[in-house]
Amino acid sequence: MKSTLVLQAFLGLTLLSCSGTRNKGPDIRIVDLKGLDAALAEHRGQGVLLDFWAIWCEPCVAELPELLETGREYGGRGGAVLTVSYDLMLPGVTRDEVLQKMRAFVADHRIDVPVLIYDASDYDAINERFGLPGPIPVTLAIDRKGVIADIQEGKGGKARFAAMMQKALQN
Repeated sequence: MKSTLVLQAFLGLTLLSCSGTRNKGPDIRIVDLKGLDAALAEHRGQGVLLDFWAIWCEPCVAELPELLETGREYGGRGGAVLTVSYDLMLPGVTRDEVLQKMRAFVADHRIDVPVLIYDASDYDAINERFGLPGPIPVTLAIDRKGVIADIQEGKGGKARFAAMMQKALQN
């Protein structure tokens, strides 16, 4: 009886410690324009590459590995990458469906940066707020003061993302 209680206590503590240290993965959340602004505010003082993309966009998915690699390389120097998914734009999809697909996609593609899924009835507001041209992918370099320092319309590559990050870190 005593050994059973000791074993149960040991297993309980082991499970508790494992669950407390388990990596939950990147932040994935649904945001509106205010939520996006709040997420950016969390990175004030850093150079940020803000990438607008979607799972269903081939060039968006193709550029992700190099974008993520750039984020890892500049992370120790004050750089950060945030992604804004347009996956809720498709008609007939639900928030739960998109969250489930995004969690699987993030795990499969080893995405290690925040994924903000944009949800609003009007995409004109986000385009206006960030001066976006409309089609994705689009990546913005935002400097330490929160000012857009550069923009990449269409698919970017490693050298381009590095140059953008350097501009974002200059101020």
